[in-house]
Amino acid sequence: MKADLRELENLAGFQVPRYAPGLRTTHAMLKAGRRLLRQMSLEQLTINDLCARAQVTTGAFYTRFESKDVFFSALQLLVQAELRDTTALRMTQFDARPWSLREMIEFIARNLRLWAYRHEGVLRASIIQRAREGDDPIKRLNMAYIEKAVPRLARLHPAGPSAQVEQRILFAFQMMLGTLVYALVNHGGTLPLADRRTEREMARSFYLYITEELTEL
Repeated sequence: MKADLRELENLAGFQVPRYAPGLRTTHAMLKAGRRLLRQMSLEQLTINDLCARAQVTTGAFYTRFESKDVFFSALQLLVQAELRDTTALRMTQFDARPWSLREMIEFIARNLRLWAYRHEGVLRASIIQRAREGDDPIKRLNMAYIEKAVPRLARLHPAGPSAQVEQRILFAFQMMLGTLVYALVNHGGTLPLADRRTEREMARSFYLYITEELTEL
């Protein structure tokens, strides 16, 4: 499914294509960028590499993007837009029918792994960029997702919702996201993002952690 380029209309340094050939060329470059960033860092990525992969000219690139930084900002904006839409969809799904606590945790772990795997290169480059510049809008959107998910999980907890239960769920999310960040930065780790065992182990750890020693909560 191709990204909606209307998300980029207000991006400084980007020229919105008006006709179908220009749209196809822009989508080809964005797709090539996502794929190349799975294999190399943003610093290693060159405009020539990108254009060769997309089978377009460098002139076509500079007609649409002022620089590589603008191109990467476009990739980030599209990921952010998908995350906002996905967050709204997930909360609607959570509220649409009854869930068990384990079932919701497994669903969250599965979708977070798949989302990280699908956007692996852009997310890795964003994490590195955040370490240098101290700002990451994708991280802020992730936190918004967590803030919405925590009370929904707390209501399903065997001990019932409470501030202590929510604190434990927040820390479980920190562990889960830490696992995904580790896999992103280290191109895998014990279990790579492509391995479904990653989501199963994340869900297992999350569930056991938030439900153990209920008397202490």
